[in-house]
Amino acid sequence: MNSDTFLETKAVTKKFGDFTAVRDVSVKFKRGELTAIIGPNGAGKSTYFNLLTGAFTPTSGEIVFNGIDIAGQPQHRYTHLGIAKSFQITTVFPYLSVFENVRLAAQARVVTFDLFRPRTAYREVSEKADEILRRVNLIGQRERIAAKLSHGEQRSLEIGMALAADPTLLLLDEPTAGMSPEETRDMIDLIVTLSADRTVILVEHKMKLVMSICKKIIVLHQGGLLAEGAPDDVRHNDTVKRVYLGQKAV
Repeated sequence: MNSDTFLETKAVTKKFGDFTAVRDVSVKFKRGELTAIIGPNGAGKSTYFNLLTGAFTPTSGEIVFNGIDIAGQPQHRYTHLGIAKSFQITTVFPYLSVFENVRLAAQARVVTFDLFRPRTAYREVSEKADEILRRVNLIGQRERIAAKLSHGEQRSLEIGMALAADPTLLLLDEPTAGMSPEETRDMIDLIVTLSADRTVILVEHKMKLVMSICKKIIVLHQGGLLAEGAPDDVRHNDTVKRVYLGQKAV
């Protein structure tokens, strides 16, 4: 793996019984690059995403992160390596405040916990939580119960919780799913901002969205790699037009 390659999947395959959901997918992700994984329904996007996050172990192949094969590693190992994820189904603590959600996520990074340690010793954790809330534009909602937030705000909160782990790689599954146009624009702005100082990989259905913000597009089809490259290359790929967009090649 060369110095530009941050994450790589090597001939990764995932089978569920006789069904092959992902087949021999080899892709290199560059450090600091904003990448989207797209494809028609049933293309294998979610399975591939779950392989990258460690939720699934590949049937065969390697997943190499910073030179280490992480396939099959326990979930907490991914976090310690600097990998964080946000799934399509929001997983915040609905009856805690916005601040408490992020503070708990940040506190989980504190290796030692002493019941007799004064609470003031965790001031740095609270300050970090507020810094993250400013980053995801939720500082004004600090004291609100998470369940009272809009869908878009809850997604931003979940991303804030992921940022508490100080990830160098952020994986986002359908970050704009179910959002209004205004919420979608806010989320796009947030993703672009976050990608300025970390590697971001997202799964997304909205073609125009990913074409406008991503440096690299990966197209999956029937579990295999159909195409990859810059947005313009993918946009003008005849096979992608035919399979993904339903257009005839010209």
